[in-house]
Parts: sequence; structure tokens; C-alpha cells
Amino acid sequence: MEKNNNFSRSYFVGELSYGFWDTFAKIIGVINTFFIISSLTRYEYGSFQLLLSSYSGLAVLLGVGGGVVANDIIRYEAEGRNADAKKLFYEIFYVKIAIGFLLLFATFCFTPFLSAKYGPDYISLIRIISFLFIHDALLGVMKVVLEMRKMFNFIASRTSVAKIAQLVILLYFYFFNHVNLRAVVISLVGSLFVTLALLVPQFLKAYSPWSIVKKSSNNFLIKIMTSHGKWGIFQQITGKITPIFEAWSIKLFINTEAVAIYSVAQTIVGTIAGFLPTKTLAVLVPLEIKNEEKLKKIYTYGMKYLVAIATLSGLVAYFTVPILIDFFFKKYIVSMPYFKVLLLTLPMLAIMSMSSIFFVAFRKQKFAFFQKVLKTVISIPLYLLLLPMLGLWGLVVHNFIITFVMVVSVYVYMKNMTPRLFVNLHDMVVFGKEDMVFLSGFLENTKKVFLRFKNKF
Repeated sequence: MEKNNNFSRSYFVGELSYGFWDTFAKIIGVINTFFIISSLTRYEYGSFQLLLSSYSGLAVLLGVGGGVVANDIIRYEAEGRNADAKKLFYEIFYVKIAIGFLLLFATFCFTPFLSAKYGPDYISLIRIISFLFIHDALLGVMKVVLEMRKMFNFIASRTSVAKIAQLVILLYFYFFNHVNLRAVVISLVGSLFVTLALLVPQFLKAYSPWSIVKKSSNNFLIKIMTSHGKWGIFQQITGKITPIFEAWSIKLFINTEAVAIYSVAQTIVGTIAGFLPTKTLAVLVPLEIKNEEKLKKIYTYGMKYLVAIATLSGLVAYFTVPILIDFFFKKYIVSMPYFKVLLLTLPMLAIMSMSSIFFVAFRKQKFAFFQKVLKTVISIPLYLLLLPMLGLWGLVVHNFIITFVMVVSVYVYMKNMTPRLFVNLHDMVVFGKEDMVFLSGFLENTKKVFLRFKNKF
């Protein structure tokens, strides 16, 4: 019972921390978005999204195997294999840093070859944003240790601090210069490095228990990457192909402004999905990996409530978001028809989000990889077919088809997976006495967290 309470307490404290800081970050983010969207033309904002899409395509190399390795580090620590956990951490640290500097160097060397197609201003933006390769490498390894020590509050606050720092930089440009595309890119890169610097003391604190642990002499990374980890590598690479292809297909078949229009609709849906309380589960589930019965209960409740929360969030957003967009960003009211229809995918995204956590925890990366391959194989022909025929509505249809196919593939796999965590439709829609016990526990834990927070102040 105590172990169950520890899981519940860690989950609720972690998710409430993420929830509080996410809400705060969204508020500051809206202010930042106001400066960015109101200052940039739709063409400039579309160019910004294309720049981010291209960067994320290269940055996938920094995330290769990251989720798999983080999961194994946490599992080693949970099993008392501290020396092995520390050694694996250092292995992934050296790899990420090497890749980060290699990508930065390559960007500076190869951008001059783009000068024939893009002007010097855009080339300079590419170089500025390339410094995020170093940021992402350092953040990736720091987060592993912070999450392992369950320091969710500091990780959760990172986005809020970054938004505040970005707002300060944007305000500087607003009052003393001009908020243009260059200013937006500088504010993005600068704010993330400020946040990273503030996270260093907490990382050192989280690392301190390892200071007395002697690293294992064994090598784990290559073994992991050539066994279950290889599927995670392939999955991450194939997973990035579709978003990049999507952004540049919109530009090719429609125009750059259309990239901005669809991006706004998609970003708002993604923001709503980002509020789903799953952020701590990627850490907590591996810690309970030996308790199959408990994990089945976590999966069942998680699936049920995430779908319910996603549905309710979609209904609220359907009526409120268009009003806010019309009031603050009239030039993007054209995005709202697409946004309203895309909201219907939220429950399916909830199912995908919950299932992916368990796939990683149980080292089912092979299925996740083939799922990404399936998505890519279906997506690219659909883009080429639907975009010329239906324009941006073709992307909406594409989104529905792909999301539905992914959910069906999860359903089929989970039904036959070992350990058996399958949730049938009855468990998903029927709320009984166990749900009342669960909800009363949720309220009790929430009350304790708020009382603890209140006593601190």
C-alpha cells in the first residue's frame, strides 16, 4: 500500500507541478505569441516555421536513443545498479555532446552553399538557431538525472522561465529596436540558454548522490543500441521525416503563408494536448516495471481519464479559442475552421500518448519503430494526393486518417502484447466504485500538495 501511495504521491505532485508551470508558461507564451504574430507577416511567420522544421529535422540526431537510454538508466537505478546507471549516463553524455558540436560545425560550414537560393539574412538566422544543437545536447543529459531524482518541479518550471526570458528579450527589441524575424530567432535561442544556465545548480544537486559511486567498467550503450535500442533510433529518425515533409509540401503545393495558417491551427491543438497529465509517467512507470498488476491498473485508469480529459478540453477549446483568436490575432481567424475539426483528434492523441509511455517502459521499441514506418509510408503518398486536391483541408483529412490508423495499430498490438495491459471499451466508458475511490484519492493528494505549498509561503 505504501508503494502505491508513493507512486500516487509522486504522480500527483509531479503532474500538479507540470500543470501549474505549464499554465503559467502558456500565459506568458500568449504574450510572446502576441508580439511575434502581430509583428511578423504571415509570410515571415511561415518562414519561421520552415526554419524550425528544418532545425528539428537535424536535431533528431541529438535525440537518437535518448528515450531508450533514459529509460534504462532509470531502470538500473531502480534495481540498485547505481554504478551501471552512472556509466550509461556518461556514455550518452559524451555521444550527445559530440553530436551537438558536430552539427553546429556542419551548419556553419555548409550554409554558404545555400546563399544562391537564400539571402544573407536567412543564412544568418540558420547559424543563430544552430547554437540550439549545443543547448539540446546539454539539456537532454541533464533532464535524465533530474527526472530520475523526481525533481519534476524544476523541469516543469523550465518552460516558464524560458518564456519569461524570451518576453524580456522581445520587449527589448520592441522598445529599443524592432521585432522582426531576426529578433524572434534571437529571443528563442537566448531564452533557452538562460534557462539552461539556471538549471545547472539543480542538476549538480541531483547528480550529487552519484559523486560517491564508482562508474561501472562495463560498456552498455553499444549493446543497448544494437538490441532493443536500435528500434528507438529508427523510430525517432522516421518520426521526423513526416513533419519536415509536411511543412515543405505546404510551401511547395500552396505557399509560405499557408504554412503559417495551418501551423497556428496545429500548434493550438498540440498545446491543448500538451496539458494532458502524462509527463511524469515516463519516469514513474519504469520504476514499477516489476509490478505487472499495478501497471495494468495505471494503464487502465490513465487511458480512461486521459481520453475523458482530452474530450472535455476539446469541447471547451471549440468555443473559447476562436473568440480569443478573433480578438487578438484577426489575421489568423482563417485558421479556426481547420482548428475546430482537428480538435476531434484529441482523444486519439491521448490514447497514443499513454500507450507510447508503456511501449518504451517495456522495451517494445520494435513495434514503435514499425508504427512510425507505417505512418511515413502512408503519409507521404497522402500528402502528394490530398494537398494538390484539397489544399489545407487535405492536411486535415490526412491528419485524421493517420491518427486513426495509429490508434488501430495500438489497439491490435496491445490486445496481444505480453504483459497484457489491454483495456477494453467497457473499462474505458464505464465509471464505477473503483473510480470513486481513485478520484477521492486524487482529491486527497491534491489537497495535501496545496496545503504543503501553502505552508511554504
